[in-house]
Amino acid sequence: MLLAWVSSRATDVYDLDMGATRVGFDIERFGLHWVSAHFRQFQGDFAFDRQGPGSRVDVTVRTESIDCGDSRWNPHLRSPEWLDVAQYPQMIYRSRHIEFVGEDRAEASGELTLHGVTRPVDLSVSQLQCTSEPADSRLCKFVAQARVKRSDYGLPHGFWTGGDQVDITITGVGMRADKVSAASH
Repeated sequence: MLLAWVSSRATDVYDLDMGATRVGFDIERFGLHWVSAHFRQFQGDFAFDRQGPGSRVDVTVRTESIDCGDSRWNPHLRSPEWLDVAQYPQMIYRSRHIEFVGEDRAEASGELTLHGVTRPVDLSVSQLQCTSEPADSRLCKFVAQARVKRSDYGLPHGFWTGGDQVDITITGVGMRADKVSAASH
């Protein structure tokens, strides 16, 4: 009977599709666009449970995979002056709570660990569209955005290194995984 209750409370889990998902950021300096970059290596999954507490988002990014499209700048972004990828090889986001706002929007509250510092970060999810048929090829598309300050994570900012504000955007596609998440955790 307990197994039947857990099964009825299970939520589909979606794995981020690395080929169709982009995890990136933009930084301005003096109000003008200064640098954009994205990460080529990451993994993550998410579960959306509109009826209960089973929703979550977990993403781990390999910081060394940063790419701004400029072979001269990429090593600089990996250096101790920026991400210090040798000492901090991962950036991790874990949600604590997700609240749905209408059919295609949600707010995820969680924590971002970057450069050895963990701080609260809210993701605003929009353009959320999940297919339901056929069951074996379900997918969800979404855009998630957050704004953080480099100074909150001990990252340099200033006249020569760009502004403090970082706009993070994840344009994602999740494919239904072969696992389910129990809504009871």
